[in-house]
Amino acid sequence: MMKKGSLVLLLIGGLLLLGLSTGAVAKQEKIPKVGPVEVNPHPKSLEGKTVLLRWNGKFNGDKYLSYLGECLTKQVKHLKLIKLWEVEKSSASISKDLQASEQVAAAVAKLKPDLVIAAQAD
Repeated sequence: MMKKGSLVLLLIGGLLLLGLSTGAVAKQEKIPKVGPVEVNPHPKSLEGKTVLLRWNGKFNGDKYLSYLGECLTKQVKHLKLIKLWEVEKSSASISKDLQASEQVAAAVAKLKPDLVIAAQAD
């Protein structure tokens, strides 16, 4: 059976680790306010549409999205497929701040896709 003192130390250590792992000591970034968002209606078909694949640079995410793209182009006629990481190399990264996220969003918007599929992998 564990002694009461040992249990208290274990709990304190766990709380300290929890604080460190959740970023409690990390720099706080101001979160922008976002108003109401409307969801676009789903397309009835992807035929003739442009689909953009967005990868955040994590290991094997590009392979997964490439495979998904192959499957889609085999099943859907006249599908235009864009791999964002090939068109905009800097987009293959995890957005660590608001400015980086806005840059990726601008790169996506510039290409005017009908649908964006994003994925990560490890």
